Amino acid sequence: MAEHKCEGTSAADGSGEMTLWNFADPAEAVDITASLYGSKASLAAASAAFTARYAGREADFRFWFTVFAELQRRGEQACASGEGDPPSRPEEVP
Repeated sequence: MAEHKCEGTSAADGSGEMTLWNFADPAEAVDITASLYGSKASLAAASAAFTARYAGREADFRFWFTVFAELQRRGEQACASGEGDPPSRPEEVP
């Protein structure tokens, strides 16, 4: 895990507000988002980005957009190599 220093100021925008950039690593967020959401990971990151933007948290928007862009890049590479999501859970039959 990457080590991050939190000094109370934003590394992303210098505003002094706490943002995701202060304590989270986009590369780790990509891995975690992909493991949690599978093929919907880029949609989840895009949703987080838009939520942050509309809430006026521009630095957090940029963080999630960075995550989204990397997930999109990974998805394009997976499609090109023929990889896909792991098999999903079988549907429960009543």
